[in-house]
Amino acid sequence: MLLLALLLPDSVSGLHAQTEYYARIGAVGASDLLRDVIVDEIRVRQSIAPMIALGASLPIGAPGYRVGLEGTLASGKFHSSESGTDTDLGTLREASILLNLEGPVYREFRWRAGLGGLQYWPADKDGIFRSGGTARFLAGAGLDYRRPVLPTWDLMGSLRYDFHRFTTDELKARGFSQTQGVSRVSLSVGLSRSTR
Repeated sequence: MLLLALLLPDSVSGLHAQTEYYARIGAVGASDLLRDVIVDEIRVRQSIAPMIALGASLPIGAPGYRVGLEGTLASGKFHSSESGTDTDLGTLREASILLNLEGPVYREFRWRAGLGGLQYWPADKDGIFRSGGTARFLAGAGLDYRRPVLPTWDLMGSLRYDFHRFTTDELKARGFSQTQGVSRVSLSVGLSRSTR
C-alpha cells in the first residue's frame, strides 16, 4: 500500500506535466449556407469572419500522439444574393467544439482530425433564422506547424477544414426538406504552452 501511495503521485504528475494548452486567432471562410433556384438563384453566404480558438491536449498511446478538446468562436456578417442584389442580413456568430486526435507528420508539422458540434447564433431572429439558431454535427481535419520560441512555448500556425450539413427550423417550415453541405476553412496563428 505504501509503495502504491508513493508511485501514484509520480504517475499523476507525469501525466499533468505533459498537458499542452494553446490559443490562436485568425479568420474563417465558409461556402454557401443556402443555395436554391426558384425563378432566380438565391444564395445565403457568410463573410470571412475573425475567429479565436482555445484548446488543450494530453498524450495517449504511442509517443507523439495526443487527444484534446478545441473550442472556436467566430463572429461576422452574412448576406443574401438574389437577381444580382445583395442584402445585408446582420451578424452571425458561430461556436464549435471538437474532440481531436493528433499525431506527427514531419518535423514541426502535425495532423489533426476531430468530431464535435457547431452552434449558429444570429444576432437577429429573421429570415432563415426566424425560429432561432441551429446546432449541427461537425467533422474536421487540419494541419499544425509548431516552432519552439521558449523552453515551454511554441509558435503555432494552423490550417483547418471542417464540414457540416446546414438547415434551420425556419427552412424546414418553408418546405426546404434537404440539408445544404457547408465547408469551412480557417487559417490562424497563436501560442502553445506545455506544462512540462
